[in-house]
Amino acid sequence: MSDLAWPPFSILRPEGEELSGEQQSDVQAYRLLGLLGAVVVPVFGVLLAALDPQATDPMWARLGLSALLVGLVGASYASGAVRRRFAVWARGACYILMAWYCSVATLNGFAGSYDMGLVLLYGILPFAVAIGAPSMRPVWWFLGGGLLAGTAGAAFGPVRAAEALPTVGGLATVAFVEGVVIWSQLDARERLERQNDLFRRAQKLANIGAWEYEVSSGEVFWTRQVREIHGLPQGYEPTAEEAVAFYHPEDQPVIQGMIERAIEEEVPFDRELRLGGEALPVGHEQKEGRWVRARGTPQIEAGEVTSVRGTFQDITERKAREHVLENEREALRSMYRITADREAGFEEKARRLIDLGREHLGLPYGFLTRIMDETQEIVFASGTHPLLQPGESCPLSRSYCRNTIQEERSLVVQDAVAEGWAGDPAHQTFELGAYVGAQIIVEGELYGTFCFAAEEPREQAFAGRERVFVELMAQWASYELGQRRAKAQLKRQNARLDSFAGLVAHDLRNPLNVATGRLRLAREERAPEEARSHLAAVDRSLGRMDEIIEDVLTLTWGGQDIGPEELSTHGLAAMAEASWDQVGTDQVGTDQVGTDQVGTDQDGADKGSAEAATLQFGGACRLRCSAERVRRLLENLFRNAIEHGGDTVTVRVGALSDGFYVEDDGAGFSGDDPEAVFEAGYSSSDEGTGLGLSIVESIAKAHGWSLSATQSEAGGARFEVTGVDVEAVGSAHS
Repeated sequence: MSDLAWPPFSILRPEGEELSGEQQSDVQAYRLLGLLGAVVVPVFGVLLAALDPQATDPMWARLGLSALLVGLVGASYASGAVRRRFAVWARGACYILMAWYCSVATLNGFAGSYDMGLVLLYGILPFAVAIGAPSMRPVWWFLGGGLLAGTAGAAFGPVRAAEALPTVGGLATVAFVEGVVIWSQLDARERLERQNDLFRRAQKLANIGAWEYEVSSGEVFWTRQVREIHGLPQGYEPTAEEAVAFYHPEDQPVIQGMIERAIEEEVPFDRELRLGGEALPVGHEQKEGRWVRARGTPQIEAGEVTSVRGTFQDITERKAREHVLENEREALRSMYRITADREAGFEEKARRLIDLGREHLGLPYGFLTRIMDETQEIVFASGTHPLLQPGESCPLSRSYCRNTIQEERSLVVQDAVAEGWAGDPAHQTFELGAYVGAQIIVEGELYGTFCFAAEEPREQAFAGRERVFVELMAQWASYELGQRRAKAQLKRQNARLDSFAGLVAHDLRNPLNVATGRLRLAREERAPEEARSHLAAVDRSLGRMDEIIEDVLTLTWGGQDIGPEELSTHGLAAMAEASWDQVGTDQVGTDQVGTDQVGTDQDGADKGSAEAATLQFGGACRLRCSAERVRRLLENLFRNAIEHGGDTVTVRVGALSDGFYVEDDGAGFSGDDPEAVFEAGYSSSDEGTGLGLSIVESIAKAHGWSLSATQSEAGGARFEVTGVDVEAVGSAHS
């Protein structure tokens, strides 16, 4: 049953109840019928008593029924439990009223007014019973009970059956006709309610409701969903002025203009508006920050606009998604502008990206880390956290990054305590409540992480697009660092090529000129002895050229990276002996510094050249390396010691905790910077190529080792190779 629209009847409608609109309408209708019945029952009793003073119709019974109806209506105002059951109890009152009147009609022999009154009441009450009934069952019970009571009264009451037959027949006719009518109404109502329920569900799902504005009366009608969208209690009907006041002050003139154009120019409208008015009616739940889509169409009758009908749809979530997407697009555009800036260096770009990520993710801390030797070091950072500053470091086991580097994707923590991080060393160290980080991979190896964090937990979980945002930053850092490493390597290669070009242009040209000149002189000389002296000089120049070419090739190919398949374990002493023997053979063959091979023992017995150069050992170890390249490394160090220390120099080879050393007791380094000897082309001898120690450095770097130069205790040169995978042994010949 629909609401009673007449304003005075609004006091009959329950407010603020957990009742549906249909239940509220039923309570309103039964309250009205209860009050009418409370008045009509005693009034008709007085009238019937005046017409037939001899009738058996006690007034106390009528007054009792009237009091029952009034009490039931009153209780519905006082108790929520009564209101929830009011429709059922009101139907029970109809049963009582019908039973009482059947009894009175029977006592009076179905005579006169009681006969007609019984049929009339029997025709009215079924409709009251049908109000709010979910099915025909209450109506059938009422009609069947009334017909049975009337038949029983006619059969056993103080009246002959023939006189009561018309009344009983009338009751049966009424029962049949009204049963069919009410059944049809309930069936139609059920279909309508089903349709309305589907409509309400569709409104709820789409968050959309309908509205209408009557032009002549200025009245506004809103459906239930429109009230919910605007935060109004159900049953509240706003005026036209109040309806406009719900919206943002800047949008209120827009609404008024759309309505006026729809009425005056018959123009429909479709506009997105903001809720959040200033002067709002009492009971309104503020909806500031929400958006609706308002659509309206003028309704035209007889050439005039009589009303404007339309819909309101809550589009707040859609606007929020649009806002998020726009922010995401702007953040990606900013990221592109930062990374594409050719004038900025890596450090500046990294800092700008960190600030961009902090702003976009709403997190106060951003940092880029370097992970080496199970240690996390902060390289770049932004924010006030004392432990997340550039240069700060901690063991990897106490950092969030240890979990980040184990994830294929970015690691996200919305609420560290809720997700089980309370007892974790990382949480105890940094006390971060929210975190998101991704790996930085450079040339297939872990470099570090790109991270953002906050001390407080995050209200919302990290969205997939936010994780991708951080992963893109990490991928950029991976690419940029890889490019920097490639450029540095290319720069070193170019420098090496420049050295090679200088050697080819200068060092090879000198002996070549000597050889050319001597050959020309040899052709001119007539004495064989003088020609042979020129040919000997040519031979030495060609040997010099061969030496230069060999050093250049070694420097070129010896510095290339060494694959795992080239590595194996070899004893340092054995490789040193082989290299010393090779140096001795070369020196004798080239008639420069002759050496003889001498034996060595575990205690470091001497090995000397033909001119008394000696080799000693100071501890033994085994190295995981490329034996061929390490032997060449040792050969060059030995040659360097003999060339600069003289024929009687003593060379010592020994083990370190993470590598080995080669030192001599010669003259040492001539300059203030010992490291300068590793530069290609550096030589303190006119006969040297300047590549020997460059070759040593390139072989060490190819293994991933570090090479340094310093002065030995005897005042000579000492070279240390560290970062080596070593294994201590008990024999110098291992």
